[in-house]
Amino acid sequence: MAERERDYCYFLDHRKFNRNIGCRLHDNAYGINGGGGERERRAADMALFRHMRAQRDPMAVLTLVGCTLYGWFFFNYTGRWLWRGQLVRRFLKAQQ
Repeated sequence: MAERERDYCYFLDHRKFNRNIGCRLHDNAYGINGGGGERERRAADMALFRHMRAQRDPMAVLTLVGCTLYGWFFFNYTGRWLWRGQLVRRFLKAQQ
């Protein structure tokens, strides 16, 4: 049985414009391999934007705007912040 490809682009079709690679790297920079402060979050967002722009993806600017506005909820903050870790995980734990 063939293994299904994981979709890292939650709001976009991951099969178009080679998006899944950029989204995977972005997700890893936000969580597993990443963290830090706003500088690191902005660097991850810009890396995704540059990847999408290089693929001539028409959703590149809209994706950057979305990441800029809502990425704080998903980013793994470390250091001196109001919270440590990904706020979405704390929110989802509280809902269970």
